Amino acid sequence: MNPRDRNILIGAIVAVVLVVVAYYVFLLGPARSRYARLQRQHSSKQAELARLESSVAHLNRVKQQSPRIQRQLLQLDKRLPNSPQIPTLLVQLQEISRASGVTQLSIKPGSPEPPVGGGDFSRIPITMSFEGSYDQMQDFYTRLLNLARLVSVTQVTYQPAGGTTGAGSGGGMLQVQIEAEVYVQPPIGQTGGGSAPPAPVTSGGAATGGG
Repeated sequence: MNPRDRNILIGAIVAVVLVVVAYYVFLLGPARSRYARLQRQHSSKQAELARLESSVAHLNRVKQQSPRIQRQLLQLDKRLPNSPQIPTLLVQLQEISRASGVTQLSIKPGSPEPPVGGGDFSRIPITMSFEGSYDQMQDFYTRLLNLARLVSVTQVTYQPAGGTTGAGSGGGMLQVQIEAEVYVQPPIGQTGGGSAPPAPVTSGGAATGGG
């Protein structure tokens, strides 16, 4: 190969290399960068779409459950009324005492107090005492916890009706005292009533309502 042909070949090779480099620098490189950027945007949009679809599915579930939630809210309003409603509670307690067969029911409501540890509600202590067998006491206790209104039992004490301490689950009569609490949604100062507790209610069988 003569020098002239060799120079032409070298020039052609250099030209091809320059074209390849220029293609990569000015075309392929930016195209690849743009493709990578579009891929990232696509992934981001896909993730956003997945979040939106999840939110829509959640909202649809909430919409479907709305009637059940409404019922639960209504039940909560009954369990946590916005006023003490002690007369209604006394009637309910008298009803479960008759249903369980206990006698000499005494109910002593206290005054509304702030909750231990704080909270947007008030608590009203209730002391109940009665006579009955062990099975009747258990029946009364179960019915008490199943009242429409929320009742929290804090202490249960009992002894034989004769006055001696200690009692088992035999058939003898027991003197029972239950300390419990009921709750009102507004905190102290917003219940709209006075601080004086209602008068105690005592009965030998069917009790009369109290204030």
